[in-house]
Order: sequence, then structure tokens, then C-alpha cells
Amino acid sequence: MVCLAGNMMNIQSQKDNIISLAKNYFNEGYYCSEAVVRAFEDIAGLTFSDDFKRSMTILGEGIGDSGCICGAVSASILIAGYFSGRLNNNESREYAQKVGKQFIEEFKKRYQTTCCKGLKKKAEILFGIGKYRHCPEITGFCAELIYEIAIKEGWIKE
Repeated sequence: MVCLAGNMMNIQSQKDNIISLAKNYFNEGYYCSEAVVRAFEDIAGLTFSDDFKRSMTILGEGIGDSGCICGAVSASILIAGYFSGRLNNNESREYAQKVGKQFIEEFKKRYQTTCCKGLKKKAEILFGIGKYRHCPEITGFCAELIYEIAIKEGWIKE
């Protein structure tokens, strides 16, 4: 039982760390999508390819500044796909779909929408703060949520 309690404390400590790292990366000038990936790498002890990391830039501000899906959400989904996706059409797609849906449902429980434009509009109501000032909070939440899923699914060890 003591081991389990220590393990739970370690997971909480790592969750706190990934939130802090994600927020810090965002505040250093990385897009939310880039910040989620960098924080996940730091906590998970792995390195994504430069190509994967480079692809995060386009997700910023709702995919190319279009205001569509939140970049932090998109990056988290791509991390999930990295671990759960298939390599050919003979493999099942059900697992990846289940994990993606789980992430989106958890995000929507908290924020009601995955739309960057919608999140910006709701920032004042949800957080009592103005446009873009909500981004570090959402970035930290996404990093924490994908970390929790990665632990639960056994993709990484805490």
C-alpha cells in the first residue's frame, strides 16, 4: 500500500510538472501546440522527431490562425495518434478512435468547445480574463490530460 501511495504522489507531481512546463513553454513564445509536445517530451523522457515537432507550428491559433480547433487540442490528439494509430489499413482503427474520442470528451467537459475562436470568445466568461490570456491554462490542461491518458494506456511509464 505504501508503494501505491508513493506512486500516486509521483504521478501527481509529474502532472503538476507537465502543467508548469507547458505553461512556461507557451509563455516563452511557443505556440500552445508546440508547448504541449515539448512538455510531454520532457516528462515522458522521449524525443519526437524534428519533423513531428515542426508540424506543430501550423496548428497554432486554431490551425494557421483560422480559429478552428485549438492547437493544444490538436497537438494532444497527434500525440495520442503517435501511440495508438495504425500503420496500414489491415489494422484496426478502433483503439485510436476510442482514445481520440476520450480526449475530446474530457476537454469538452471542461471547456464546452474545441474551437480556438470559441474559446477566445468565452475566455472572459470562463476565466474572467481577456483574449489569449486563457491559452496557458488550456495548454497546461491539454498537456496534463494527454499525460494522464498516456499513463493509463501504458504508452509511457511515470
